[in-house]
Amino acid sequence: MNIRLLALAAACTLTLLAACGGSHDGVPLGEFPAMTKTEGDAPFELKAPTSKSPAAFSFDSSDKKVATISGNVVTVLAAGTTTITARQGELGSYNPTSTSAVLTVKARECTAPLENQGGQCVAPVGTAGYVSHEGLSWTPATVALTWAQADTYCKSTKIQEQTGWRLPSQFELAALVNSGMLSDKKWAAGDAWTATAGSATDSHFAVNLASGAANAYPKENKAYVTCVRP
Repeated sequence: MNIRLLALAAACTLTLLAACGGSHDGVPLGEFPAMTKTEGDAPFELKAPTSKSPAAFSFDSSDKKVATISGNVVTVLAAGTTTITARQGELGSYNPTSTSAVLTVKARECTAPLENQGGQCVAPVGTAGYVSHEGLSWTPATVALTWAQADTYCKSTKIQEQTGWRLPSQFELAALVNSGMLSDKKWAAGDAWTATAGSATDSHFAVNLASGAANAYPKENKAYVTCVRP
């Protein structure tokens, strides 16, 4: 009888240890999925996998040229891959355990003429002049793109360390041209896109940078690009 009681007690003890992570491998951890980011993305927080152990998690990046970790916050640095390891330490009868996932950082693709500088799309330095008119700052028009490319160019560009650019409205661009401020700025003299949609499907107005005349063109056409911000 005593032997059977001892055997039962031993079995119960082993069961409790296994449930508490008392085995050599520690408790099983929940999902810790792979991650994908792009150069220049904002820092993000890691979500620890679920665990029966109450011990705290720590995180580490295998390639600190790709991403670094402070606490549970990951800072993306460059394109590449790195293994993110989540470690849970020993606490009481809970053994240490860990799991890992791959973080893939994709290179940021920039619409020409933007250049990738440290994961940010940055406009190259040129000789054409920037303009300030009626409370708006204007980028020089030097490159011709389709309307969709122009829209992306303005929305994703970083110029003079600033973001928040957009295509101008037809009224805004026509007012700039008619002000005469472009005469000595070395801007292109052709048509430039605006954000104002035309009456035809998939068309937008472009304003001639020399005459101020406006016409609607299909979005697939190419026209010069100037971006504005307050």
